[in-house]
Amino acid sequence: MTTTTQAVTVNRSVTVKAGLDHAFKVFTDGLDTWWPRAHHIGKKPLQQAVIEPRAGGRCFGREADGTECQWGTVTAWDPPKRLTIAWHIAPNFQAVDLDVSKSSEVEIRFTQEPGGMTRVDLEHRYLERHGEGFERLRTAVAGPGGWPGLLQMFGRTANVYHPSITPVAFILAANDGLADRAFLGVKPEDLWKRPTAQTNSMLWIYAHMVATRGRILSLLGETYAAGLDAFGRGAEVQDASAYPSREKINEVSRDVNARLFAKLATLGDADLSREATGPKPPSVQTVGEQLAFFALHDSYHVGQLAYVRKALGLPGVVG
Repeated sequence: MTTTTQAVTVNRSVTVKAGLDHAFKVFTDGLDTWWPRAHHIGKKPLQQAVIEPRAGGRCFGREADGTECQWGTVTAWDPPKRLTIAWHIAPNFQAVDLDVSKSSEVEIRFTQEPGGMTRVDLEHRYLERHGEGFERLRTAVAGPGGWPGLLQMFGRTANVYHPSITPVAFILAANDGLADRAFLGVKPEDLWKRPTAQTNSMLWIYAHMVATRGRILSLLGETYAAGLDAFGRGAEVQDASAYPSREKINEVSRDVNARLFAKLATLGDADLSREATGPKPPSVQTVGEQLAFFALHDSYHVGQLAYVRKALGLPGVVG
């Protein structure tokens, strides 16, 4: 009897407010500007993410000491419309086999859409080539921490924003990266630990950041209920068992970010010059100024995450 394995494919897409050339360039030349530092198979922290711009080029991560960890090979290079990569990482996300016949394939297609938009379609196929355990690989790349999350990170970076919004979007995206790094190595039992009676836990602080971003969406006219009212300013601290799980908070964060960065990309002069409503310091008058204030608020809490992390005995987030 002959046993055949059905082809396994993962398809995801994102639409960005950017022209075709810009979108392709951000995905390839600009990989390091949006690729998360936690997505790395090396033994030391990722310093730079690289795609060599040619057929046969390597996709790799470079560590601080110059060590390069290759995870893919460019098999088709057709700017600005198409890119194909052989994926060499095994289902355990530790081993790498550079044999293309044993690698899955990632094709990314870029299509110009009306209104200065570009649709990016990603297909990760032939996952069955990895052999035993390929189902785990499919689950991982199809899950929130796989291509859906990665395309969201790409999209928020590729969007072309109003000049006044560009630094706001940059700060929020940078803060996401710093927050991710802040949680590296934190034990589950320490997520809700408060170093002092005057300090909130790391997960409480992060959930407060997510809840605030949801509030920004509402202030921008997008009705949104994050369901994280327990993390509002001045809220009474509760037992950890009363709060949503880390997975739920992360789920809400992904949804809020996808909506928020898409909304930010639509804002123009008229939107930014409108009178600000809702919470704002006395010096804030317009929506543009209010968004700048919220970016400052976001950065303040990233600093808190870094402080609590060090109080837990872990290395600093930066440096």
